[in-house]
Amino acid sequence: MSRFHKKNKYDSDKDVTLNRTDIKSYSEVEDGFPLYIPKENAKPKKKKWKKVLLILFLIFFLFIASFAITFLILQHQGKKALTDYKGVVIESIDEAKTQNDGKTVYYNGKKYQFNENITSIACMGIDKDDIGTYVDKIGTAGQADTNMVLVIDTKTGDVTVISIPRDIMVDMGVYTTKGDYAGMKNQQLCLAYAYGDGKHTSCRNTVDAIERILFGIPVQSYISLDIEGIGPINDAIGGVTVKSTETIGEFRKGQSVTLRGKQAVDFVRDRGDDKDASIRRMERQMAYVSEFGSAAVKSAKRDIGTITRLYNTTSKYSCTNVELSSVTYLATSLLSNGVTGLKTVSIPGEMKQGDVYAEFYMDKTATYEMILDVYYNEVE
Repeated sequence: MSRFHKKNKYDSDKDVTLNRTDIKSYSEVEDGFPLYIPKENAKPKKKKWKKVLLILFLIFFLFIASFAITFLILQHQGKKALTDYKGVVIESIDEAKTQNDGKTVYYNGKKYQFNENITSIACMGIDKDDIGTYVDKIGTAGQADTNMVLVIDTKTGDVTVISIPRDIMVDMGVYTTKGDYAGMKNQQLCLAYAYGDGKHTSCRNTVDAIERILFGIPVQSYISLDIEGIGPINDAIGGVTVKSTETIGEFRKGQSVTLRGKQAVDFVRDRGDDKDASIRRMERQMAYVSEFGSAAVKSAKRDIGTITRLYNTTSKYSCTNVELSSVTYLATSLLSNGVTGLKTVSIPGEMKQGDVYAEFYMDKTATYEMILDVYYNEVE
């Protein structure tokens, strides 16, 4: 007898055969024992799955929205921190007429307007194996043998590197070995880094001096790098191929060489012992920086992980005030504008032999004209 056919013992003649359509689910039975329902005939719980999908969609949407909002906030904070020129007064030479705190310039029959989409990053190469001072003593932080300013137009993606001679004479703050301020002194720029903790105060003192060279234009960010970091950073992009601008050590003028490890250190560090040796080295360093920039861009296009490797490698050997928001904003600006390389310029002037050490004196007029070319836009 089928399990769907049954005799009632109180009414043996009554046919109580059940049809499948007569079977109710447990939820439809008010009283009594629930009857078995084959799985293939169970009703799909569509409404419940719709609710689950809706919840998952909302969670996903909120995650994406939170990420986007965070990214936009970082962009906004980065732009505000890097391109805020309110209250800034830019100096000029006597031949120039200025308005709007030096942001509007009339010079040689032309009108120039300061480009407020620009941000500047001071890059310092320190002649020490590590960042910091010895036994917390001011004056032992080392010198900034290499000084460059990375100028980035966040709107167009144009990048210019201004190389500043280490021996350029400039007013700077000097401090005692205990860190007490001792006044201002005119001396070589490289010495400004020594008057600090070998980290942020050293960087800030050097940046202050650089801003005086740049007629008061703010340098919003800085990074200092010790000697030990050059090789690893060079190798993080697979090495750099460069043509030497002079014959020195193992390098020959006009000869191309792919630098790796210690070779990169020697290329940017070695110099002769005459008064113009640092200028020739600076030219060699500029050649390296230009090729490094091009190689880094190409490497990043092939492998986006290059950016992470460079950041992680650099952080081990450096001191910087560049925040995540600034990195986010700059990376977005450069990548969206398709940066392809670097333009390099240097502070014009003349090297002279001082009483003891070499001294570089900048050509103020030529330097101001360079600043107009880099930081300003010519307008009608």
